Amino acid sequence: MSLRRPFRPLRPDLDEFLFATVGEEIDGMPLSVISALTRLGLDPREEAGRLSSLSASEAGEQLARLIAELPGFFRPLGEAREIANGLVGLLPTLEETRASAPQVQIRARHRIPMLPKSSQLWVVCFVLGAAVLVSALAHGGLPFGIGGH
Repeated sequence: MSLRRPFRPLRPDLDEFLFATVGEEIDGMPLSVISALTRLGLDPREEAGRLSSLSASEAGEQLARLIAELPGFFRPLGEAREIANGLVGLLPTLEETRASAPQVQIRARHRIPMLPKSSQLWVVCFVLGAAVLVSALAHGGLPFGIGGH
């Protein structure tokens, strides 16, 4: 069963990278890329998309610096580079992203023809006048002395 549109990820091609393990935390729990990027205050999907648009070497260097900055997950920059280089291979390439991106179908919208602004003003005045006339007749006469009482 597939997920309904609101619950589907926007970029499923990033999932393999985002859910990959960066390493183990002090308590032995695995730390995923998505958790690591969130800890750094970054939007994980946005950051993964940005990294995937870079060359592999540039993405690896930037990811290594992020891994080295992770609070509570100290890794020297050299070790962070090794981890990052392994993870960068999980990012989709720009060609893969273009090929797998769903094509959005745009349907023609039916437009209601609009009146010119001056005509709209006259229509509003007519409707208001008609409403006043109907209200006056419903309540026993016109307030302006027309219609004789």
